Amino acid sequence: AARSLNVTPPAVAQQVRGLERHLGLRLVADASRKLRLTDEGDRLAATLNSAFAGVAMAITSSRKADQRRGLRITLTTGFAHSVVIPALPEFWATHPDIPVSLEPETRLADLATEGFDLGIRTGAGNWPDLRAEMLCTSRMVLVGAPALLDRGRPLAELPWILNSAYRDETVWLAGHGIDPDRVKVIEFENAALACAAAEQGLGLQFGADIIVRKAVEAGRLRVLPGWDDLPQTTYWAVMPPGGLRAPAAIFLDWLRKRLPKETLA
Repeated sequence: AARSLNVTPPAVAQQVRGLERHLGLRLVADASRKLRLTDEGDRLAATLNSAFAGVAMAITSSRKADQRRGLRITLTTGFAHSVVIPALPEFWATHPDIPVSLEPETRLADLATEGFDLGIRTGAGNWPDLRAEMLCTSRMVLVGAPALLDRGRPLAELPWILNSAYRDETVWLAGHGIDPDRVKVIEFENAALACAAAEQGLGLQFGADIIVRKAVEAGRLRVLPGWDDLPQTTYWAVMPPGGLRAPAAIFLDWLRKRLPKETLA
């Protein structure tokens, strides 16, 4: 008992004697230098063992039910499409018993009231009443389909795909001598759709490297030089106050290992 509890034998003996005094019963008797339970101790042990077994079964059942419920994650559309969804087979290879429900959206969901276990957002990491942990940073790049770029036309004469909710992109254009009011603009708020449109040659697109990287590596998009002054985007894991449920903690730990803290270039 002492080894199991990582205490000294006298400490166990003291607790037993204290219990005996509290109950007014003799629970343990010495017999030929060996300890044995008295009849009262036997009856109490049998009842307590049954009760503790019931508690253990209830905890195990609750944990299994909680795990079967899986986890709900709200995240940006681009991160879901380019980072999480392609990697889910890897996650399920080691955790096949954890269902994952992804809800890509551009709005900031209320994690607590809407029942989300985890959120993945971009920003400064200062959301009130939430815990935020930086996952990674990624530089912004300007990309376009090779067929569009190979036309040899000036950038001001090409169409542009801009995020209707992120007006800084027009500032970046103006900073490079391009009048945003004089170029043809297609507006998307959904980063995954914007990337798909750029791959089809519908326009040039500002995108986080982590979102467009696979398309660049596959040759469907090409990074334009001369735009190294674009800012970085920071991705955060956002959690409700308090501890994470076990499935969410497992998923977040897996995601941490896939995404280095340093800038993804």
